Amino acid sequence: MDTNISAWMIAGGPRIELLSTQREREQLHAFRESQRLAAEPGLIERLIRAIRPERPVEPACCPA
Repeated sequence: MDTNISAWMIAGGPRIELLSTQREREQLHAFRESQRLAAEPGLIERLIRAIRPERPVEPACCPA
């Protein structure tokens, strides 16, 4: 028996995917990507952080 055929059979043989299943997977990928992008800071926030980085406040130097 050819090794490619045996590997194909071990992997489960033919797999026919429905168009609805493919669409659902693509929508899930798009949703996860949008959630990942929403968690990152926006352009304005990144610019503000680059221009004015946060400095730690020393309690001994703060005015009363």
